Amino acid sequence: MATYARIIIIGGGIVGTSTLYHLAKAGEADAMLLERRDLTAGATWHAAGNVHTQSAYANLSALQAYSLRLYDGLAKEVGQDVGSHVVGGFFLAQTKERMEEFKHLAGKFRGLGLDYELVTPSEIKTKYPLLHVDDLVGGAWDPDEGYVDPYSVTMGLAAGARKYGGTIRRNSQVDSIKRLPSGHWRLTAGEEVFECEIIVNCAGFWAAEVAEMVGTRLPITNMEHQYLVTEAMPEVKALGYELPMIRDCDSQYYLRQEGQGLLLGPWEQDCRMAWQETKGRAPWSFGQELFEDDWDRLADGLAAIYKRIPALEHAGIKRGVNGAISFAPDGRPMIGPMPGVPGFFVACGFLGGIAQGGGIGLAMSEWILEGESALDLHFIDVARFGDWATKEFARERTHEILPLRYELIYPALERTTGRPLKTTPIYADLIAQGAVMGQAYGWERPLWFAPEGVEPKDAPCFQRPNWWEHVGNEAKLMTAGCGLSEMSSYGKFRVSGHDAQAFLNYVGSAKCPPHAGKVALSLLLNARGGIVGDITIENSGDGSFYCVGATLGVALYQRWMEGHAGGFDVQIDNITDHYAALGIAGPKSRAFLNALSDGAFDDFPFMTSKDVEIGRIRCKAIRISFSGELGWELHCPMVIQKVLFDAIMAAGADHGLVLMGARAMGMLRLEKGYRSWGSELTTEVTPHAAGMGRFCSTTKDYIGRAAVDAQRKEPPSKRFVTLEVDPAAPPCWGTEPVSRDGQMIGYVTSGGMGWRIGKMLAVAWIDGTGIAPGDALEVQVLRILYQATVAADPVYDPKNERLFAKD
Repeated sequence: MATYARIIIIGGGIVGTSTLYHLAKAGEADAMLLERRDLTAGATWHAAGNVHTQSAYANLSALQAYSLRLYDGLAKEVGQDVGSHVVGGFFLAQTKERMEEFKHLAGKFRGLGLDYELVTPSEIKTKYPLLHVDDLVGGAWDPDEGYVDPYSVTMGLAAGARKYGGTIRRNSQVDSIKRLPSGHWRLTAGEEVFECEIIVNCAGFWAAEVAEMVGTRLPITNMEHQYLVTEAMPEVKALGYELPMIRDCDSQYYLRQEGQGLLLGPWEQDCRMAWQETKGRAPWSFGQELFEDDWDRLADGLAAIYKRIPALEHAGIKRGVNGAISFAPDGRPMIGPMPGVPGFFVACGFLGGIAQGGGIGLAMSEWILEGESALDLHFIDVARFGDWATKEFARERTHEILPLRYELIYPALERTTGRPLKTTPIYADLIAQGAVMGQAYGWERPLWFAPEGVEPKDAPCFQRPNWWEHVGNEAKLMTAGCGLSEMSSYGKFRVSGHDAQAFLNYVGSAKCPPHAGKVALSLLLNARGGIVGDITIENSGDGSFYCVGATLGVALYQRWMEGHAGGFDVQIDNITDHYAALGIAGPKSRAFLNALSDGAFDDFPFMTSKDVEIGRIRCKAIRISFSGELGWELHCPMVIQKVLFDAIMAAGADHGLVLMGARAMGMLRLEKGYRSWGSELTTEVTPHAAGMGRFCSTTKDYIGRAAVDAQRKEPPSKRFVTLEVDPAAPPCWGTEPVSRDGQMIGYVTSGGMGWRIGKMLAVAWIDGTGIAPGDALEVQVLRILYQATVAADPVYDPKNERLFAKD
């Protein structure tokens, strides 16, 4: 007979144990954890235990700050001392470029309410007298850096889980998983059989193998990482206090005190996949074990550390710790419901599992019990990867990012490995035209176009990068004539079935277009009224609907729609890979398209669609424009996109056609007050806060309507505004603090140049109480305050005369 639990967690590392703890504490009386050996066996037991709050992502910082508070409280809650040492930490800068990054981060963390102080080399030396600092430009100080004992923390969480009713079964290695006709899962673990409604895959090194048991895949790469601990050092002992943490970002290492010695952790430049003989697969028998020390691979890193702390020259090595860590292709965790596999959650791929474990456990319990996490976590959602993220792609990308663990994270930074992967038929043509490509959800798409004589390559920086003026020229030339943009990476869905219209009315905030050839913009909302996504819905006239959404949200959108399709006779097909799209916009776009289609674009109102013939190609034209200019999207089967592109390019010279990349489009939308998914449109933002209440029906029922209606009567205090920023300011890239009369009221979510109006712009998320157009605010960019003025949206073509031209 099977042992039943409503929720079964696979894996007893810190993340799995934290998830059980939070489920039980939230009142889930029927949750069980299965661990194949002992708790912490795998990666947790040998982790360095470093805990910090700072992250490039605001909500990951929030989760890590929660972990700190949780661990500090475990001693009181369950009587488990976790060996917590909050000693603060320095980030070292050897170059002006690194110090500029710290200035950028200091503004970001101030906007998030976190402490992050810029310091001089002498100030670093005062707190860490063993350091050689003569070659440093400066650094940053985080007072919340520290470390814990990973084993003790995990055992404390396990004690808490048991206290609140959770069950832990050790020595229960899951061998197989099967879906039952009831929709439940059956798991076998040796002679034991278990049954559950929900599985949570926290299997660490073995997460990919567990995913394969349910017919899905995870792009995880297991890599070796070694640190070492020295013998006691008299220089350390003589100080009489515990030294701060150190992260030397330019030499790529971390170090901290361990007892009376030091723990040294260089990030391997010659990085190596773990268990190479089995192509990265960990043996199921692997427990609390380590790989052989490999000092040669640490030679450069250790040399940098020994130069930084001369006293190490006389220190002996107490032990080496060469263990494995699991990487996702972008180095961020993978959590959430697995797309296409109902009742199967994932929490794996943790580089900072100790720092993140507490907060991730909380987020997972919220997701499982309430259907979503309180914080928007799309940037670590497992849905950001699809079938395109193969094992080889993951391996290549991991070998790029591991040696650069503390690389300079410039705005708009693009990775180079594992590319190209997903390309459209016009990829080579765009490259020939000078396209500089970026990667989004596996797709290659043009970011900007280098004119003749200009190297088609990004040179990223925190000021105006090398592509800045070229992007501006694309925007201005389109505004004077017409522009072509590649839009094929956008998510595309065919929604069909007897209840297709009723379904889209239920999941979308706007009324689904009831007539053929009509188009609507609709928001996907959660029960709190938070924005899951936005989609364009076109009534195709055959009982089906053609829906278009954000590139990076395609799997998340599909998962959301499928998760709410119960009770509807509806079919949701992801057809992204099968259909291409080109955007044509600008004041001359109608004349241009008419010349190619025998006048098909004359009688063509805004937010409508029709089938047209351009050259030899029949395509669907949708009149909609993200640039705010007169424009259309042309959708056709992927296999004939090149013929359509060739016809357009052949006639383009006579109509002032310019090729535009995604960066130009991203800036053009700022002038129109259009919000972007992932930047402004998140699950923490409601339609009224985003200025999109007009897209929410007052006559039909839909998910989140109660929350939307409540805010019609009492508008939210926090909202988005567009700011005109001092033109002398560097660009706002996001998270820059916004203040009024010296009091911080919010932060920037995105920014850029308004090329049509000649002004620097930023979108800010602020406490909007008493804020009106014309009010003076300040934006802190790279630690300098610049004046900003609240603008009335939209700042360009406020009456939409260009958008609605000839309607």
